[in-house]
Amino acid sequence: MMRFSLKNNNIQISVIIPTLNTRPEFLKEALNSIEKQSYLPFEVIIVNNGQEDLTVPRTSLNIRYFKIVFRSGVAQARNFGGNLSNGNYLAFLDDDDLWGQDYLKNIKTRIDLDQPDCLIGKLDQYLNNKILPFKNAHGKINKDIILRQNPGITGSSVVINKKIFLSVGGYNPKLPPSEDKSLILELINRGCRIVSVPESQAIIRQSEIDRLTNNNKLLYEGIFQFYQKYKDQMNLGQKITNLYKIYKYNWKSKKSILSGLIYIFLYLFVKLLK
Repeated sequence: MMRFSLKNNNIQISVIIPTLNTRPEFLKEALNSIEKQSYLPFEVIIVNNGQEDLTVPRTSLNIRYFKIVFRSGVAQARNFGGNLSNGNYLAFLDDDDLWGQDYLKNIKTRIDLDQPDCLIGKLDQYLNNKILPFKNAHGKINKDIILRQNPGITGSSVVINKKIFLSVGGYNPKLPPSEDKSLILELINRGCRIVSVPESQAIIRQSEIDRLTNNNKLLYEGIFQFYQKYKDQMNLGQKITNLYKIYKYNWKSKKSILSGLIYIFLYLFVKLLK
């Protein structure tokens, strides 16, 4: 297979990998999926916000490794790596995610063609040793949809111009797990050019999906903070949809009767809106 390096090109893609050093076998697989890319990145920056140090697997990649404050969070880790990167485009890959072989090649082709500010690939899932369709943001990257739901935007499927990333302040660490769609909203609000690249495949593990969907307290807090930040930009339907999610996860985490009743009422309201 013929492979090309970005090092001798005007477009230099830095890959940022946040990790907690608790799953080294996943990190090794993530790096392997980068090393197998048909178009190699300029550099890979691993940012460890775990409690212990880690041994970086040996690869042919240009790897830089940093350790930051324990449990700083994925947003802080991405921002830290982005600030220290040398590339002019940033690609993010969580340590338990993977990329299809032509992920960066297709991204690079689209950058050459359109010079967008941000690119979003499709998102598949790895389940029972199979790769299955999950979400595809193609045709869904607009403010109305993102204020209601996440159409398939996650760190591992986003590539962004570094200057633009820094200008909007990167990922908001106060909004997990809504920091991904918040970043795209900030770009939309600033009139940035965002394109989808459905040929670029990011792969999220089902275990990570389960971890997130089962963490009701995290979901409640993230959606609540997202609502507080963007409610002035929402119409009535968007507000009700977000409030429905807030009370849903509040009820699931606290089992409050009042939250449960409000959740049911808002659920019925959302159904009427559809």
